[in-house]
Amino acid sequence: MRVRIVHAIFKKEMTDTLRDRRTLVFMLLVPIAAIPLLLMALSSLMTSQIAKEMERVSEVVVQGLEYLPDTLRSELIGSDDLTVVSETQYRAENPTANSDITEDLRLGGFDVLMVVPKAFDRAIEIESPTEIELFYDEAEMKSEFAVSKIKTVLDPYRERIIQARLDQRDISGDIIRPFEIVSENVASMQKVAGEKLGAMLPYLIIIMCFMGAMYPAIDLAAGEKERGTLETLLVSPATRGEFVVGKYLVILTTGITAAILSMGSLTFSLNYMLEDIVGKMNVGRMLAIEFDTSTVILILMIVLPLAGIFAAILLSVSIFARSFKEAQSYITGIYMVLILPAFVSFLPGIEMSYRMALIPIVNVSLIIKDAISGQVEWNYVITAFVSTIVLAALTLVAARKWFERESVLFRM
Repeated sequence: MRVRIVHAIFKKEMTDTLRDRRTLVFMLLVPIAAIPLLLMALSSLMTSQIAKEMERVSEVVVQGLEYLPDTLRSELIGSDDLTVVSETQYRAENPTANSDITEDLRLGGFDVLMVVPKAFDRAIEIESPTEIELFYDEAEMKSEFAVSKIKTVLDPYRERIIQARLDQRDISGDIIRPFEIVSENVASMQKVAGEKLGAMLPYLIIIMCFMGAMYPAIDLAAGEKERGTLETLLVSPATRGEFVVGKYLVILTTGITAAILSMGSLTFSLNYMLEDIVGKMNVGRMLAIEFDTSTVILILMIVLPLAGIFAAILLSVSIFARSFKEAQSYITGIYMVLILPAFVSFLPGIEMSYRMALIPIVNVSLIIKDAISGQVEWNYVITAFVSTIVLAALTLVAARKWFERESVLFRM
């Protein structure tokens, strides 16, 4: 194979690829601009929606409102965060209400149903155990917030009763707290960051790597067929193997470029969103992890052979397709299959092992996650790297064989 010819093919195809608007969109615009904008818009929308629901006055229907002690009833009704009505009042205002009032709760008629037993007041008085039931719709954010607001009234009331009973017996409040439970985080900031960010980064990097290579691959083979320029290329002095390697390197370059840009833009955008994601943790230290050079090099090292697999598969599919449109259809199917192993980083309890290190995409996803957490085990990294390199080489050989078959190249 002549390196000079491969370089000439690469240079020519790369120039053509960079002139293609769709390629530039998926290789440059999507990783650089679309991902940060999407993440920031999503974060802003979530923050706005949560704030809106927290400020909203929750609607509560109480079965047995009259059984509540006067003090507690006054506190509930007087709360600025709650609109409290009895079941009788609710039915009077809603004549079409269901006989089973929980059905109205499921349909969104109100936010929480509070059920007070008939003997509640008496049970408090004689110090007998009793309970208040809260029915809510966990699928609705407003219903969950309503439960929290009710508890801000009920919990202090319960504490006051406990304290009053202890005072009556001249007992210290410490007697009901024989010990305190103190939670201490022993994980490093890097490990916490990995758990919180490590699920999202591998998925987006893998998907961007695939999307960045997708349109150049389609254009370099199926596009050539559609434009009728493939035959012209085949009569040139270059061998078919040199054509395949030249086109393959162009696709590999665009895929890697998209992965690098997506990693950079994600890191940049997370710098501004990190505080919302990790709360009150030491943001400065976590940002340092994001820019750790060894982590970036490891991620690039493990993504490179995966991009090689993507490039070979996409080129093979493009060679097989009769037209640009047909290639798009095939690659859409591959993309749907690709999502599943890339999604493994989101699954809890999935850890790297030798078996996982041999599964393409899954191994890359888990290694990126571990790298961000600072828990890299090099035996697994080497296993994954070697197995992915071998698979990339095999897929490239298969693409070359595919390109050499005229029954595939000129499929009618």
